[in-house]
Amino acid sequence: MIQKIKSFAFFLLLLLITGSFQKKEMDSTLVIQFRAYVHGYPLELNKKYQNPFGEAFEVTRFRFYTGKIAPAYTDASLKAKITSPYHLIDFSDSNSTRIELPVAAGNCHGIQLQIGVDSIDQSRGAQTGALDPAKGMFWTWNSGYINFKIEGNSPLSTQPSHLFEYHIGGYRNDNNTVWKVKLFSTNDESFLITKENKIVIEVGLDLDYLFDGPTPLRETSSCMMPGALARKISENFIGTFTGLTISPNP
Repeated sequence: MIQKIKSFAFFLLLLLITGSFQKKEMDSTLVIQFRAYVHGYPLELNKKYQNPFGEAFEVTRFRFYTGKIAPAYTDASLKAKITSPYHLIDFSDSNSTRIELPVAAGNCHGIQLQIGVDSIDQSRGAQTGALDPAKGMFWTWNSGYINFKIEGNSPLSTQPSHLFEYHIGGYRNDNNTVWKVKLFSTNDESFLITKENKIVIEVGLDLDYLFDGPTPLRETSSCMMPGALARKISENFIGTFTGLTISPNP
């Protein structure tokens, strides 16, 4: 009987310790704010710009998928739980560009995240929530998700109505357009996340690099399917992520 009481007491103690740890582990909040820039200024949809080649253009739609976001802790013993769902970042909807993520308290030097929908989730077909095909990011003809989409118009485009359209997807082999990214603060400083110290991280995207990256898009006004070109444009897109700006105690 005494042994049973001891075992039961130990079990209760273990539950208390585990419960306290779990509560502490996710008791803080990290706010991620995505913001796109053109020529150093926040992107405005339907505004006329000039690309790095001096050509006029305007962006009418810009969306991409991200997910599996987690802090990158300076303490190697703190392992981030990468469980966040997919989010559709849509620059026509300011609410979608801000994500509040429950995280463990700790000292960090950046974040890790995935850009695009990976092969495991692609293989599940059409889904719900941010992955609902009604969001306009699913190829019914190809049974797969578009990882990022940017549309607009330019007088120099040879497409009908002078449109430019980049619907970038694909996750197989050399044509994979899904990326796992680590981003660090622009001044390389660490930051402390606690329950009391709510941190806002701005993730900046420089769209100039999209048009004038390793694969300049001067003569490419459309890409609407997976393949080698989509992969190259995705490399430009990943290069638009410029780093993090940290703002404590908003």
